[in-house]
Amino acid sequence: MAKNEQKAPEKKKNSGKEKKPGFFSRVGKWFVDLKSECRKIVWPTRKQTRNNTLIVIATILVIGVFIWVLDAIFNLGITTLISVAA
Repeated sequence: MAKNEQKAPEKKKNSGKEKKPGFFSRVGKWFVDLKSECRKIVWPTRKQTRNNTLIVIATILVIGVFIWVLDAIFNLGITTLISVAA
């Protein structure tokens, strides 16, 4: 063989059936991966949790008041339309 000639890569023959790992080995691998991912979790501090909770409560109150005001306005409008039509 000359220096410039390269050997073509050999292709592996596919038998048609690849061996699939068993059920219990797949379940075991899943638990190993789960344990590995759980080690990567970064939990929020108590202060961050309190601040996020207060933000959620404040947002709920603001949106609730907004919907209440809109409901009162629409109720007044509908009542006015009904009294004019009657």
